[in-house]
Amino acid sequence: MFHMTYSVNGLDRYFRVDGPVRPAVPALAAIAQGGGQVVASWREARPVVQVIFQLRFFAGAAVAAPHAVVTRPGALLLGSLAWLCATWFVYLLNGLNDQVEDRRNGSHRPLATGALPTAAARRIAVGLAAAALLLGAAVSLRLAGLVAVMLLLGWLYSAGPRPQKGNMLGFVLVVAAGGVVTYLAGSAAAGGLFEPELVVLMLAMSMWMALAGTTKDLSDVAGDRAAGRRTLPVLLGDHGARRLMAALVALAGGVLLIGALLVTPTLAAPAAVLTVGATAVVGCLLAGTGATDRRRQRRPYRIFMVSQYAVHLTVLSQFVN
Repeated sequence: MFHMTYSVNGLDRYFRVDGPVRPAVPALAAIAQGGGQVVASWREARPVVQVIFQLRFFAGAAVAAPHAVVTRPGALLLGSLAWLCATWFVYLLNGLNDQVEDRRNGSHRPLATGALPTAAARRIAVGLAAAALLLGAAVSLRLAGLVAVMLLLGWLYSAGPRPQKGNMLGFVLVVAAGGVVTYLAGSAAAGGLFEPELVVLMLAMSMWMALAGTTKDLSDVAGDRAAGRRTLPVLLGDHGARRLMAALVALAGGVLLIGALLVTPTLAAPAAVLTVGATAVVGCLLAGTGATDRRRQRRPYRIFMVSQYAVHLTVLSQFVN
Protein backbone atom coordinates (compact mmCIF):
# COMPACT_ATOMS: atom_id res chain seq x y z
CA MET A 1 0.00 0.00 0.00
CA PHE A 2 1.31 3.47 -0.92
CA HIS A 3 0.39 6.73 0.86
CA MET A 4 1.25 10.28 -0.17
CA THR A 5 0.35 13.64 1.35
CA TYR A 6 0.37 16.70 -0.88
CA SER A 7 -0.87 20.30 -0.65
CA VAL A 8 -3.41 22.17 -2.76
CA ASN A 9 -3.98 25.90 -2.05
CA GLY A 10 -2.36 25.47 1.36
CA LEU A 11 -4.61 22.55 2.38
CA ASP A 12 -3.21 19.09 2.92
CA ARG A 13 -4.68 16.30 0.82
CA TYR A 14 -4.21 12.55 1.33
CA PHE A 15 -3.63 10.17 -1.59
CA ARG A 16 -3.70 6.39 -1.26
CA VAL A 17 -3.04 3.53 -3.69
CA ASP A 18 -3.83 -0.03 -2.68
CA GLY A 19 -1.40 -2.79 -3.67
CA PRO A 20 2.40 -3.02 -3.78
CA VAL A 21 4.46 -0.45 -5.60
CA ARG A 22 6.37 -2.06 -8.52
CA PRO A 23 9.15 0.18 -9.82
CA ALA A 24 10.21 -0.34 -13.44
CA VAL A 25 13.26 -2.37 -12.47
CA PRO A 26 13.18 -4.73 -15.47
CA ALA A 27 13.03 -1.79 -17.90
CA LEU A 28 15.87 0.00 -16.15
CA ALA A 29 17.90 -3.21 -16.06
CA ALA A 30 17.34 -3.71 -19.79
CA ILE A 31 18.48 -0.15 -20.51
CA ALA A 32 21.56 -0.60 -18.36
CA GLN A 33 22.35 -3.91 -20.05
CA GLY A 34 21.97 -2.36 -23.49
CA GLY A 35 24.21 0.54 -22.53
CA GLY A 36 26.80 -1.86 -21.19
CA GLN A 37 26.74 -3.79 -24.45
CA VAL A 38 27.28 -0.61 -26.47
CA VAL A 39 30.25 0.29 -24.26
CA ALA A 40 31.62 -3.24 -24.71
CA SER A 41 31.20 -2.96 -28.48
CA TRP A 42 33.20 0.28 -28.35
CA ARG A 43 36.00 -1.51 -26.51
CA GLU A 44 35.82 -4.31 -29.08
CA ALA A 45 36.26 -1.73 -31.85
CA ARG A 46 39.61 -0.66 -30.34
CA PRO A 47 39.22 2.99 -29.31
CA VAL A 48 42.86 3.82 -30.08
CA VAL A 49 42.21 2.83 -33.72
CA GLN A 50 38.91 4.72 -33.83
CA VAL A 51 40.68 7.90 -32.74
CA ILE A 52 43.32 7.60 -35.47
CA PHE A 53 40.56 7.18 -38.08
CA GLN A 54 39.04 10.42 -36.81
CA LEU A 55 42.43 12.12 -37.08
CA ARG A 56 42.77 10.89 -40.67
CA PHE A 57 39.29 12.21 -41.42
CA PHE A 58 40.03 15.65 -39.99
CA ALA A 59 43.48 15.74 -41.59
CA GLY A 60 41.86 15.14 -44.97
CA ALA A 61 39.42 17.96 -44.23
CA ALA A 62 42.14 20.33 -43.04
CA VAL A 63 44.42 19.78 -46.02
CA ALA A 64 41.58 20.06 -48.56
CA ALA A 65 39.81 23.02 -46.93
CA PRO A 66 41.77 24.68 -44.07
CA HIS A 67 38.92 27.11 -43.25
CA ALA A 68 36.19 24.45 -43.05
CA VAL A 69 36.30 24.33 -39.26
CA VAL A 70 34.90 27.89 -39.36
CA THR A 71 32.79 27.78 -42.52
CA ARG A 72 31.33 24.25 -42.25
CA PRO A 73 31.43 23.17 -38.58
CA GLY A 74 28.06 21.39 -38.74
CA ALA A 75 28.96 19.38 -41.81
CA LEU A 76 32.31 18.41 -40.29
CA LEU A 77 30.67 17.28 -37.05
CA LEU A 78 27.99 15.21 -38.79
CA GLY A 79 30.57 13.83 -41.19
CA SER A 80 32.91 12.79 -38.41
CA LEU A 81 30.03 11.07 -36.58
CA ALA A 82 29.08 9.25 -39.79
CA TRP A 83 32.68 8.11 -40.22
CA LEU A 84 32.92 7.08 -36.58
CA CYS A 85 29.85 4.87 -36.98
CA ALA A 86 31.30 3.39 -40.17
CA THR A 87 34.71 2.54 -38.70
CA TRP A 88 33.12 1.31 -35.47
CA PHE A 89 31.02 -1.04 -37.59
CA VAL A 90 34.09 -2.23 -39.52
CA TYR A 91 36.05 -3.14 -36.40
CA LEU A 92 33.07 -4.64 -34.59
CA LEU A 93 32.41 -6.82 -37.65
CA ASN A 94 36.06 -7.81 -37.59
CA GLY A 95 35.76 -8.81 -33.95
CA LEU A 96 32.68 -10.91 -34.73
CA ASN A 97 34.63 -12.82 -37.36
CA ASP A 98 37.92 -13.10 -35.43
CA GLN A 99 36.68 -14.80 -32.30
CA VAL A 100 38.48 -18.11 -32.93
CA GLU A 101 41.91 -16.54 -33.44
CA ASP A 102 41.36 -13.90 -30.75
CA ARG A 103 40.66 -16.59 -28.15
CA ARG A 104 43.65 -18.60 -29.33
CA ASN A 105 45.86 -15.51 -29.00
CA GLY A 106 44.60 -14.83 -25.46
CA SER A 107 42.77 -11.62 -26.38
CA HIS A 108 40.92 -9.78 -23.60
CA ARG A 109 38.45 -8.13 -25.96
CA PRO A 110 34.76 -8.41 -24.99
CA LEU A 111 33.72 -10.84 -27.75
CA ALA A 112 36.64 -13.17 -27.08
CA THR A 113 35.96 -13.26 -23.35
CA GLY A 114 32.17 -13.52 -23.69
CA ALA A 115 31.55 -10.14 -22.06
CA LEU A 116 29.77 -9.04 -25.23
CA PRO A 117 27.23 -11.57 -26.58
CA THR A 118 27.52 -12.26 -30.30
CA ALA A 119 23.82 -11.57 -30.93
CA ALA A 120 24.06 -8.16 -29.25
CA ALA A 121 27.19 -7.29 -31.24
CA ARG A 122 25.39 -8.12 -34.47
CA ARG A 123 22.46 -5.88 -33.58
CA ILE A 124 24.77 -3.02 -32.71
CA ALA A 125 26.71 -3.49 -35.95
CA VAL A 126 23.52 -3.23 -38.00
CA GLY A 127 22.53 -0.07 -36.12
CA LEU A 128 25.96 1.48 -36.68
CA ALA A 129 25.85 0.79 -40.41
CA ALA A 130 22.40 2.37 -40.71
CA ALA A 131 23.44 5.40 -38.63
CA ALA A 132 26.59 5.87 -40.73
CA LEU A 133 24.61 5.93 -43.97
CA LEU A 134 21.93 8.28 -42.62
CA LEU A 135 24.42 10.72 -41.13
CA GLY A 136 26.53 10.65 -44.29
CA ALA A 137 23.48 11.37 -46.43
CA ALA A 138 22.62 14.30 -44.16
CA VAL A 139 25.92 15.89 -45.18
CA SER A 140 26.05 15.03 -48.90
CA LEU A 141 25.51 12.22 -51.38
CA ARG A 142 29.25 12.21 -51.94
CA LEU A 143 29.94 11.45 -48.29
CA ALA A 144 27.13 8.86 -48.17
CA GLY A 145 28.76 7.09 -51.13
CA LEU A 146 32.13 7.05 -49.38
CA VAL A 147 30.48 5.67 -46.22
CA ALA A 148 28.95 2.87 -48.31
CA VAL A 149 32.38 2.08 -49.78
CA MET A 150 33.90 1.92 -46.29
CA LEU A 151 31.18 -0.46 -45.08
CA LEU A 152 31.77 -2.64 -48.14
CA LEU A 153 35.53 -2.68 -47.52
CA GLY A 154 34.92 -3.80 -43.94
CA TRP A 155 32.71 -6.63 -45.15
CA LEU A 156 35.23 -7.71 -47.79
CA TYR A 157 38.03 -7.68 -45.22
CA SER A 158 36.30 -9.70 -42.50
CA ALA A 159 33.16 -11.44 -43.74
CA GLY A 160 33.08 -11.76 -47.51
CA PRO A 161 33.04 -15.11 -49.31
CA ARG A 162 36.86 -14.98 -49.22
CA PRO A 163 37.78 -12.62 -46.36
CA GLN A 164 40.74 -10.54 -47.45
CA LYS A 165 42.24 -10.52 -43.96
CA GLY A 166 43.46 -14.05 -44.67
CA ASN A 167 46.08 -13.17 -47.30
CA MET A 168 48.79 -10.55 -47.56
CA LEU A 169 47.75 -8.99 -50.88
CA GLY A 170 44.11 -8.71 -49.84
CA PHE A 171 45.10 -7.17 -46.52
CA VAL A 172 47.27 -4.52 -48.17
CA LEU A 173 44.72 -3.58 -50.84
CA VAL A 174 41.70 -3.35 -48.53
CA VAL A 175 43.53 -1.52 -45.74
CA ALA A 176 45.04 0.98 -48.18
CA ALA A 177 41.63 1.55 -49.77
CA GLY A 178 40.16 2.17 -46.30
CA GLY A 179 42.78 4.85 -45.73
CA VAL A 180 42.13 6.53 -49.08
CA VAL A 181 38.36 6.75 -48.58
CA THR A 182 38.86 8.13 -45.06
CA TYR A 183 40.87 11.12 -46.30
CA LEU A 184 38.40 11.60 -49.15
CA ALA A 185 35.54 11.53 -46.63
CA GLY A 186 37.15 14.31 -44.64
CA SER A 187 37.58 16.32 -47.82
CA ALA A 188 33.95 15.68 -48.79
CA ALA A 189 32.62 16.85 -45.43
CA ALA A 190 34.76 19.98 -45.64
CA GLY A 191 33.67 20.70 -49.20
CA GLY A 192 37.33 20.69 -50.19
CA LEU A 193 39.12 20.33 -53.49
CA PHE A 194 41.43 17.58 -54.72
CA GLU A 195 44.63 19.42 -53.86
CA PRO A 196 48.18 17.98 -54.38
CA GLU A 197 48.73 18.03 -50.59
CA LEU A 198 45.68 15.84 -50.11
CA VAL A 199 46.82 13.37 -52.78
CA VAL A 200 50.33 13.03 -51.33
CA LEU A 201 49.16 12.73 -47.72
CA MET A 202 46.37 10.31 -48.63
CA LEU A 203 48.55 7.97 -50.68
CA ALA A 204 51.56 8.08 -48.36
CA MET A 205 49.65 7.49 -45.11
CA SER A 206 47.42 4.84 -46.68
CA MET A 207 50.57 2.96 -47.68
CA TRP A 208 51.84 3.41 -44.13
CA MET A 209 48.61 1.86 -42.82
CA ALA A 210 48.76 -1.08 -45.21
CA LEU A 211 52.47 -1.91 -45.15
CA ALA A 212 53.68 -0.86 -41.71
CA GLY A 213 50.39 -2.11 -40.26
CA THR A 214 51.48 -5.68 -40.96
CA THR A 215 53.55 -5.45 -37.77
CA LYS A 216 50.41 -6.24 -35.79
CA ASP A 217 50.68 -9.86 -36.98
CA LEU A 218 53.91 -10.56 -35.08
CA SER A 219 52.06 -11.27 -31.84
CA ASP A 220 49.18 -13.24 -33.35
CA VAL A 221 50.87 -16.18 -35.05
CA ALA A 222 49.15 -18.95 -33.08
CA GLY A 223 45.63 -17.67 -33.71
CA ASP A 224 46.33 -16.74 -37.33
CA ARG A 225 47.75 -20.17 -38.07
CA ALA A 226 44.76 -21.86 -36.41
CA ALA A 227 42.39 -19.74 -38.53
CA GLY A 228 44.29 -20.47 -41.75
CA ARG A 229 45.44 -16.90 -42.27
CA ARG A 230 48.51 -16.41 -44.46
CA THR A 231 50.23 -13.52 -42.70
CA LEU A 232 53.93 -12.78 -43.10
CA PRO A 233 54.97 -14.37 -39.76
CA VAL A 234 52.95 -17.51 -40.63
CA LEU A 235 54.51 -17.76 -44.10
CA LEU A 236 58.08 -16.65 -43.37
CA GLY A 237 58.59 -17.22 -39.67
CA ASP A 238 59.55 -14.50 -37.20
CA HIS A 239 63.01 -13.73 -38.60
CA GLY A 240 62.01 -13.59 -42.26
CA ALA A 241 58.83 -11.65 -41.53
CA ARG A 242 60.69 -9.01 -39.52
CA ARG A 243 63.21 -8.44 -42.29
CA LEU A 244 60.53 -8.05 -44.94
CA MET A 245 58.43 -5.85 -42.65
CA ALA A 246 61.45 -3.61 -42.07
CA ALA A 247 61.80 -3.13 -45.83
CA LEU A 248 58.08 -2.40 -46.19
CA VAL A 249 58.15 0.10 -43.33
CA ALA A 250 61.13 1.90 -44.86
CA LEU A 251 59.33 2.02 -48.22
CA ALA A 252 56.07 3.31 -46.74
CA GLY A 253 57.84 5.86 -44.56
CA GLY A 254 59.82 7.19 -47.50
CA VAL A 255 56.79 7.95 -49.69
CA LEU A 256 55.70 10.98 -47.67
CA LEU A 257 59.26 12.29 -47.53
CA ILE A 258 59.72 11.97 -51.29
CA GLY A 259 56.32 13.57 -51.90
CA ALA A 260 57.21 16.48 -49.65
CA LEU A 261 60.57 17.01 -51.36
CA LEU A 262 59.32 16.74 -54.93
CA VAL A 263 55.66 17.80 -54.89
CA THR A 264 54.40 19.47 -51.71
CA PRO A 265 57.03 21.17 -49.52
CA THR A 266 54.24 22.15 -47.11
CA LEU A 267 54.22 18.53 -45.90
CA ALA A 268 57.89 18.64 -44.90
CA ALA A 269 57.17 18.69 -41.15
CA PRO A 270 54.80 15.66 -41.17
CA ALA A 271 57.25 13.86 -43.45
CA ALA A 272 60.08 14.45 -40.97
CA VAL A 273 57.95 13.11 -38.14
CA LEU A 274 57.10 9.96 -40.12
CA THR A 275 60.74 9.44 -41.07
CA VAL A 276 61.66 9.37 -37.38
CA GLY A 277 58.80 6.97 -36.68
CA ALA A 278 59.71 4.66 -39.55
CA THR A 279 63.32 4.54 -38.38
CA ALA A 280 62.17 3.60 -34.89
CA VAL A 281 59.87 0.85 -36.19
CA VAL A 282 62.64 -0.62 -38.39
CA GLY A 283 65.09 -0.61 -35.51
CA CYS A 284 62.57 -2.25 -33.19
CA LEU A 285 61.75 -4.92 -35.77
CA LEU A 286 65.36 -5.90 -36.36
CA ALA A 287 66.32 -5.74 -32.68
CA GLY A 288 63.41 -7.87 -31.55
CA THR A 289 64.01 -10.97 -33.67
CA GLY A 290 62.99 -14.11 -31.78
CA ALA A 291 61.01 -12.28 -29.11
CA THR A 292 58.48 -14.51 -27.37
CA ASP A 293 57.02 -12.01 -24.91
CA ARG A 294 53.78 -10.59 -26.33
CA ARG A 295 54.59 -7.08 -25.19
CA ARG A 296 57.90 -7.12 -27.07
CA GLN A 297 56.18 -8.62 -30.10
CA ARG A 298 53.64 -5.78 -30.07
CA ARG A 299 56.25 -3.02 -29.69
CA PRO A 300 56.79 -2.33 -33.44
CA TYR A 301 53.03 -2.01 -33.90
CA ARG A 302 52.75 0.40 -30.98
CA ILE A 303 55.49 2.59 -32.45
CA PHE A 304 53.69 2.44 -35.79
CA MET A 305 50.50 3.70 -34.10
CA VAL A 306 52.29 6.47 -32.19
CA SER A 307 53.88 7.61 -35.45
CA GLN A 308 50.45 7.90 -37.05
CA TYR A 309 49.17 10.01 -34.20
CA ALA A 310 52.21 12.28 -34.37
CA VAL A 311 51.97 12.77 -38.14
CA HIS A 312 48.27 13.64 -38.14
CA LEU A 313 48.51 15.96 -35.16
CA THR A 314 51.34 17.74 -36.97
CA VAL A 315 49.18 18.07 -40.09
CA LEU A 316 46.25 19.47 -38.09
CA SER A 317 48.42 21.98 -36.24
CA GLN A 318 49.87 23.15 -39.54
CA PHE A 319 46.77 23.36 -41.76
CA VAL A 320 43.81 24.24 -39.53
CA ASN A 321 43.09 27.97 -39.72
